[in-house]
Amino acid sequence: MPVDLSNPRRDRGPRHRRDRRRGHAAGRPGGRLVSVAVAALGWLALGLVIASCAASQGLQRKEGPAYEAETASWIAAIRALGGPGMWVVVRGYHTGDDVVAVATNATFSHAAVLDLERLKVIEAIGDGVQVKPLLALLRESHRVQLVRPAAWTAELGAEAVKRARSQVGRGYDFLGILGAPDKKRWYCSELAAWSMGIPVDQRGPWRVLHPQDMQRKGTLLFDSAARDGRQDAAPTAASPEPAPAPPVAATTTEVKP
Repeated sequence: MPVDLSNPRRDRGPRHRRDRRRGHAAGRPGGRLVSVAVAALGWLALGLVIASCAASQGLQRKEGPAYEAETASWIAAIRALGGPGMWVVVRGYHTGDDVVAVATNATFSHAAVLDLERLKVIEAIGDGVQVKPLLALLRESHRVQLVRPAAWTAELGAEAVKRARSQVGRGYDFLGILGAPDKKRWYCSELAAWSMGIPVDQRGPWRVLHPQDMQRKGTLLFDSAARDGRQDAAPTAASPEPAPAPPVAATTTEVKP
């Protein structure tokens, strides 16, 4: 039977019905359309933040022999007190650090997983998950903290390093920092928490894990305070490993495929 093309609401066959169903599915709450809208609003907000960054909390990088010596003292402190899988939380000098600090009204802007044996960190930045020398991270930082995760032991920390390294090459979770996480991507503190078995990928802006929050999930072992060109006193003894926690019921931690 001939099809009446003059009526746009008339059924045009199975293919047309499939296309309409796909269109409706794309517009459902929680679908890709919502994620795109959230991302657009988020990037608009970030653009406004960047525009005001220099006039608010932007930091000037400090360089020279005195600051190099200060960085060396931070390395010494982390080597004395640190362990594999602990978190290095910093306030960096990059524009991205300024954006995070201003947008979250926070002192710290970035978190990374410590690989103490190799003196490196595993971090998620705009270019994705990568490995960087600890020295390079600290040279680019205005302040640094070393945080021991609440459940940390040397064995769990070593496993956390392996887990974090297994994600090298994954993309940055731009939607995640807006509360719409992607299960195959990471933002910095999300990767650090996940490496220690802490559940992540929770939807909603109020559930975003900011670098500023990492101290609440562990114990602060070292805080350099703001960079001032003076060396921080190196600790004289390593921090003792915490006593094993009592047995608890097994839980399942979501792992990104």
